[in-house]
Amino acid sequence: MKWAVTGADTVTIDQGIGEVPAIGSKELSSTRTIAYTITASKADVYVTRAAVLYVKEAAPVAPVVDTTPPVISGVSTSSETDTSADVTWTTNEPADSYVEYGKDISYGLTASSNELTANHSLKLTGLEPNTAYHFRVTSSDKAGNKASSADNIFITAQEKSPYSLILLSEEWGRRADISSSGVGSGMVEGPKYLYIKGSLQNNSNSILRAIIITMNCWSGNTIVKYEVYVYRGPALPGQVFPFNIEIADDPTVDKVTADFADSMGRVIEVTKAP
Repeated sequence: MKWAVTGADTVTIDQGIGEVPAIGSKELSSTRTIAYTITASKADVYVTRAAVLYVKEAAPVAPVVDTTPPVISGVSTSSETDTSADVTWTTNEPADSYVEYGKDISYGLTASSNELTANHSLKLTGLEPNTAYHFRVTSSDKAGNKASSADNIFITAQEKSPYSLILLSEEWGRRADISSSGVGSGMVEGPKYLYIKGSLQNNSNSILRAIIITMNCWSGNTIVKYEVYVYRGPALPGQVFPFNIEIADDPTVDKVTADFADSMGRVIEVTKAP
């Protein structure tokens, strides 16, 4: 702002500037349009002029709109019981949790949580044992952008048997049939077998009518052959009974284990004797 005044005793500018020289300039700044009045006075005579500083208002800044849906990863399930399962997944931003599930891809059942989180976990209950379920997870962020996973499948655990056993002893190994080749010819080693044997005690309050014992023959982490043996009871509560299973040898087998189930194929809980 510049001015030049002649013949005045005093020159003032309002808006808090005050008295100024008769000739001068001043740099002004404002966030809004404003008028400045210059007043020149001599004796009782006053002369005024106005100068307007125009400020162009900035255009409003449009808000940033989130249109990107969450990214879903790490979808997995785990089963604590034969009638429940936990579904977990992660998102790259906080979002809610929603699971559709059922015995086919029409689903029909849901579980959900409105909590916004990047680590998601929902428990599915009321499931049927040893049953395959289809499921799909969905998450929506705060802006309402939604993402869904592909269809997945999990299988609930097999129903556990109400019976229980104590494993008193167990061993496995290899043995061969020994037979005579004739008079004066000595003994001849016949076919070789893998075996597993031991003894069990009925730790239930009920009579066991039958026990299905499966002999698993392992080569590393792979079962290469197995044999099923059925012990036909009855085995009274507290009763001790033996088992002895054998199968043709396989030289690749480096471990043999046994699984136990009741007559309906339900896995029996087995604890080892101290």
